[in-house]
Amino acid sequence: MSEQVPLPSPSRAVLVDGTNSLYRAFFAIPGLRAPDGAPTNAAYGFVNMLLKVMREERPDYVAVVFDARGKTFRHRMYPDYKATRDAQPEDLSTQIPMVRELLEAYRVPLIEIEDFEADDVIATLVAAAPADCQVAIVSTDKDLMQLVDARVSLLDGMKDRRYGPAEVEARFGVPPDRVLDMRALVGDPSDNIPGVKGIGEKGAAQLIREWNDLENLIEHREEIASKRARNAIASQLEEARLSKRLATLRADVPLPLDFEDLRSREPDRESLRELFARLGFTRLLDQVQDERRSSDSVPARIQVQVVDGAAELASLMSELSRLRVLPIGMVMNRGRPLEADPVAVAMALAPDRAAYIPLEGLGDAGLGALVEMLGPVLGRGGSVPWIGRDTKGMQMLFAEQGCELKAPAFDVEIAGSLLDPAGPRGVAGLAAQHLGETVRTWEDLVGRGAKATPAAEVPRDQLAEWLAGEVCAVASLHAPLAERLAADDLDELFDAVELPLTRTLARMERAGVRIDEARLGELSREYGDQLEQLEGEIHALAGETFLVSSPKQLQVILFEKLKLPVIKKTKTGYSTDEDVLEKLAAHHELPARVLAYRRLAKLKNTYVDALPPLVNRKTGRIHPTFHQLGAATGRLSATDPNVQNIPIRTPEGVKIREAFIAAEGHGLLSADYSQVELRILAHYSEDESLIQAFRRGEDIHRLTAAEVAGISPDRVTADQRARAKAVNFGIIYGSSAFGLARQLGIATGEAQETIDAYFARYDGVRRFLDRTVQEARERGWVRTLLGRRRYLPDLGSRNRVLRNAAERMAVNSVVQGTAADLIKKAMLAVDAALEAEAFRARMILQVHDELVFEAPESELERLTATVRERMEGVLSLRVPLVVDVGTGRNWREAH
Repeated sequence: MSEQVPLPSPSRAVLVDGTNSLYRAFFAIPGLRAPDGAPTNAAYGFVNMLLKVMREERPDYVAVVFDARGKTFRHRMYPDYKATRDAQPEDLSTQIPMVRELLEAYRVPLIEIEDFEADDVIATLVAAAPADCQVAIVSTDKDLMQLVDARVSLLDGMKDRRYGPAEVEARFGVPPDRVLDMRALVGDPSDNIPGVKGIGEKGAAQLIREWNDLENLIEHREEIASKRARNAIASQLEEARLSKRLATLRADVPLPLDFEDLRSREPDRESLRELFARLGFTRLLDQVQDERRSSDSVPARIQVQVVDGAAELASLMSELSRLRVLPIGMVMNRGRPLEADPVAVAMALAPDRAAYIPLEGLGDAGLGALVEMLGPVLGRGGSVPWIGRDTKGMQMLFAEQGCELKAPAFDVEIAGSLLDPAGPRGVAGLAAQHLGETVRTWEDLVGRGAKATPAAEVPRDQLAEWLAGEVCAVASLHAPLAERLAADDLDELFDAVELPLTRTLARMERAGVRIDEARLGELSREYGDQLEQLEGEIHALAGETFLVSSPKQLQVILFEKLKLPVIKKTKTGYSTDEDVLEKLAAHHELPARVLAYRRLAKLKNTYVDALPPLVNRKTGRIHPTFHQLGAATGRLSATDPNVQNIPIRTPEGVKIREAFIAAEGHGLLSADYSQVELRILAHYSEDESLIQAFRRGEDIHRLTAAEVAGISPDRVTADQRARAKAVNFGIIYGSSAFGLARQLGIATGEAQETIDAYFARYDGVRRFLDRTVQEARERGWVRTLLGRRRYLPDLGSRNRVLRNAAERMAVNSVVQGTAADLIKKAMLAVDAALEAEAFRARMILQVHDELVFEAPESELERLTATVRERMEGVLSLRVPLVVDVGTGRNWREAH
């Protein structure tokens, strides 16, 4: 018997819709930048997607196809084709040359053919492929689904979803060879293909199933059962036929190469090294050097050890105590740690192995039993450093169980935020950016919004797999993120400020603040009466009743009835935003009344009525959440409630502060840095006049007004001081002459003269501004006194508005970012003093440059001295730091 020769396996091809894939990558990984500040998120996401598809599909042929620039033959058929498309984002356009370089280095053919779209080129390549070739088209473009058949599939390279004939029919209700007819009826708003108005996707699928194709449907249109569909088709025959012609993919595009030219080739590794170094893709090179067909390049599935019960947990403890570092993560049924219902904990024991501990398996004690066992390992005297994400929340949860964890050794989200303030925050985004790996997000597991599955209802095996994957990703992220922090000189800021701050913030959030619910009830009624009065005045001025909170109805009153000038148009009519109403107030009294109404309603809804429901019934206090990653400048932000935004310059806002009160036998202490940003400006600018003014303790705004006007300080009027104050702060915030003029109610020319006079007197400030912008242009980023970076890619933008905004942001980021670093260091210094000196006082709020404490009345005097000393000595500047301290029974009295 002769030996049987095995039949050759079918060849495989991957055709990437480059335009579609690049757009998806751009929005999937926001904010990633190269060392020179250039945006790289789309290029990075695209390459990772391509490598993943190549690894998993193992194609014999591969090509990337892009839309050619300019119009196509479809525009000649229908001039309005794609007329409603938004312009390509500039940050995406700048990355297309990067993608071309990367594809050239990978030796992957890039095809774009004038007068045709990528879809047509792909259709032509599918037709040219060998008869036995299995083709995977990487795209989410629905038009390409008309190509799907037994050998052609559509692949979503980011979500690992493949569409064969059965999946297409399940998606559209018709088989792939009828998708084109159905799409002719539905149209495509994104491409401005008209379709037949009045027929939706489900109705179109039903009609095509019944009549097989568009022409047969048109021929038998009088027999259509639905009168609405019958009339729609009868009145839009040409629109339907035109839509089908527009959506039909051409398979006869003249190709500049043969299909055999698409054979997969080894990459040019030397070119990749140079590209990755320039673009900052630090983890990709090792991956692409693996053999393309090697199964070793596919990450091993994570092994999950489910620890059920106290006995298994006890045996796990000995293994944990031997670890060099312990990555730990937790899933909760609700988001806020103090109100959370913990469901499970996971710990990475190796890069590909994790222990999963369902808390229900530990009996009634649940988390308490786990904390009791972990205390000796992770507590203040524990032997094993621990890392994670949201380490502040983890510390709060353990503290609620009586175990104060030692400060974490690493937090991947904080590290990622320091490296790129505009970049991805979650573990999945960081893994994609720094590891080139795909990690499922929480939303991938449970869904989004109101329809999301509660954690407690997720099947145990799925929850275990997800949480184990996340903690193992945390373990893998630790080393590369630490290396990047050191390389960017951010490790000291991370280790000495941001990481220990998690512990301080956890304490502060747990402490919370007491509010006077009765006083808020009084304010609610008071503000409600005022709103009613304002509403009556507005209706009287309008001459009719209308819904004041409705922008649509307000538009009618302002611009149609009162004939006030249109200041700004929007897509839906005329703007009635705050800036517009302030300008219109010069023409009529009604806009000013509406502004007053809106501001009071916002205070009532956002604070007066919203605070009582936030009271934790166990503690009787509200517990604002403070976010370290809240702003690109490094400033803390707050939610539930946002205490940062309570106004302090209006009588109504001040009354809300009265409702923040001390516990019985206690008082509140407020410590606020005086003009800290101007002092930082003086330090950076080295302007001798500013430095001497602060050293002498002079009124800086009065002095500025006097020096700019050339008069003695005692002759400065209140109006001149206010103008000088606006200029002083406007310099930091980058105000233009136009902005200053609007703020002060003066002519733009007069505002410009004031600014020019300021710079003539304080030439050191002018030099600092120019130097900062120039250095930012050269480096692509600015940094604070403690090294915090902010990338400003728009400094090189062709758009003048974006470029000017980036220049203002450069200065603002240096000054505000340094102020953010300063208040964080102050929080750490004061918190350490409270602990070292055995104070019973607690830090309870941080608002901009202010810290608020609650202390027994007997400690207030000693606390005042300690807080002032620590805050004023926390950073050495060329000018002294000054802290204003006050005490009282409520926040208003203390501030």
